[in-house]
Amino acid sequence: MSKYIRIAVSVGLLAIIAWRMDWSGLADKFANLRIEFWFAAVGVLLFAQVFSAKRWQLFARELRFEHTLPQYCAYYFIGMYFNLSLPTSVGGDVVRVWYLNGNSGRKWAAIASVFLDRLNGLLVLIAMACVGVLIAPIDLPTWILTTVWIVAGCAALGLCSLPLLQRWKRLPLQRRQQLQTLLHLLRVPKVLAWTTLMSVFVQFIGVLCLWLVGLSLGLEVPLAYYCILCPMVSLLTLLPSINGMGLREMGMVIFLTPWNVDETTATTLGVLWFAVSMAVSLMGGMVYMFGAYPKAQAEPSANEGTSDDGSVDRDSDQGRESELETAA
Repeated sequence: MSKYIRIAVSVGLLAIIAWRMDWSGLADKFANLRIEFWFAAVGVLLFAQVFSAKRWQLFARELRFEHTLPQYCAYYFIGMYFNLSLPTSVGGDVVRVWYLNGNSGRKWAAIASVFLDRLNGLLVLIAMACVGVLIAPIDLPTWILTTVWIVAGCAALGLCSLPLLQRWKRLPLQRRQQLQTLLHLLRVPKVLAWTTLMSVFVQFIGVLCLWLVGLSLGLEVPLAYYCILCPMVSLLTLLPSINGMGLREMGMVIFLTPWNVDETTATTLGVLWFAVSMAVSLMGGMVYMFGAYPKAQAEPSANEGTSDDGSVDRDSDQGRESELETAA
């Protein structure tokens, strides 16, 4: 059912956009496109994936997964390819878990590393929107200010509720112990500092990427405003849809209204931004097809371990063995 909801949302929004589109204006936008800026956006997004992979490696290393950075980069690119080819935003995460787990029998630990990687990036993304509000070069409409601060408040509330969830007796003991391990990792100063620094760099490159796409269309929107535009539209694409299609373009139209950007230009910006992501994701497809990596399979290997999917542990000699050995 969720697949059909995603399809319906994207098709419905794209139909509305197509109906309102100035198609002759769209043709002019592409005819006058400064393609060098678009290719520069592809280059910086490609560069960002290396730092995303490094952030994931830092979390995974704390969970005793020892792989090289090139391996994490390959898994990350393959994950991007599956995010593009599957009708869901988490399909690539499932593939990353599958590769990291391998035959170790520690699926939950692999899930934990990907979850922490995603969570860290998401929180920094929201923080960047807050910074964008503070440094915005114009007086923002009340609805933008309200939206950003509500999203930030919900994120803070969700993060603060994790320790309470850890003590919720209705959760099975195994799950509470897994959550305890995740919370412990979030409090390791060195890991938190380095992964957050990586996320700041990655998210700034994401903003820079969208700014470059805007330059390819001749938009005179300041880089500071893209610190709001990029995070808020990215968060919007997490709603049920097919790869954010429809939501991304509609979000561009809405959030560019303070700059009097017409709907056709805003929609074109969304399309070109998605094209940048698609180009980088297709490179992941090349890694998947021609790299020396196993092809993802539907059924787990018989050697993957026991039914508890392994432990979400960090280090067997850190004095927490009795807790971690019972965590799934």
